[in-house]
Amino acid sequence: KKHVDSIIMSTTSTKKRGLSPAVLNVGPAAAAVAAAAATDKPAKKPRKKAVTAKSLGLTKDEFDSIKAAPIKRELKRIVKKLAKQVDDDWHDGYEEQAETKGEWFEAIQEPLQAVLDIGVGKKTALLQCNEVLKIVSDSFYDLLACPCRCDTKDDLSEMDKQFELELPWGETATYNASSGYPIDVWSYVWVALLRVHSNLGNLDESLLLQCIKDAHDNMDGAEMIELPGYLYDQDDEKYDICTLDQRDGKNVPSGTKLAHYVNDRASEWKSLPTTKKVHRMRRAIDRRFDGTPERRTRDYHLQYDSDDSYGGGFGYGGGGYGRGRRDCTIM
Repeated sequence: KKHVDSIIMSTTSTKKRGLSPAVLNVGPAAAAVAAAAATDKPAKKPRKKAVTAKSLGLTKDEFDSIKAAPIKRELKRIVKKLAKQVDDDWHDGYEEQAETKGEWFEAIQEPLQAVLDIGVGKKTALLQCNEVLKIVSDSFYDLLACPCRCDTKDDLSEMDKQFELELPWGETATYNASSGYPIDVWSYVWVALLRVHSNLGNLDESLLLQCIKDAHDNMDGAEMIELPGYLYDQDDEKYDICTLDQRDGKNVPSGTKLAHYVNDRASEWKSLPTTKKVHRMRRAIDRRFDGTPERRTRDYHLQYDSDDSYGGGFGYGGGGYGRGRRDCTIM
């Protein structure tokens, strides 16, 4: 091995000087081995082209609006805020927890509008827009994993918050998003995105099929939309939020090609790996009766607590005996 290595080094240096292996006074077989070893290097992988605003035909501000990291960071901040509120006061903090849930719903308007403007309106950035929709959906299930005393879906439904999304077809087309149907909101946007990109001539089919898989997994639980779905008009006289018997509105992107991919190539996209995360329910502590004394929300020394339905302040959670831990959302 040392002999071959010395030959390789000599051969390399002589090549730089324009000399032939014969000058080294080595045999042809050894020279061939040395030459092969000198050139037998693993090929470098081609570098991935960086995705820029220019490559997608976007302005810097448009490109920034669909960047995953800032959107994920903001929605995560709200979820952590809710988790802290639950940890601080699971029993009595339900009003401020409801406000935080409303804050989360309002926060998803901007990223969803960006997907409509860029992914649907400008017909570009499918990968980036698909990631944004996954982040929004994932954040919702992360929100549900906060073990609030009041059910999060019920809270969102009862507060009935709304916002409008401007649709890039028709001058006055809008979608009225309701907090009572949060999954339907991003599902509607996802159907619009997939329809537009299914109709493009320069389609990356492998990417589209993965996006269909992602949409299918994250639409689970929607009241009105399932793939291939309808882009219904809420002003249509036949629009009925209580039924799936829908039809497309005016001027919407055609859904024929998307239906082909969803139905005729179902075996392909259904076999793809899911990217949807599973969020385990966080652990909750009822700080009326449990946790460190300085964080208790009730006096825990021989104090009768009329709110203790488990028996006179000394029941299932009473008297500072550390039995008030909660590991579920139903109380």
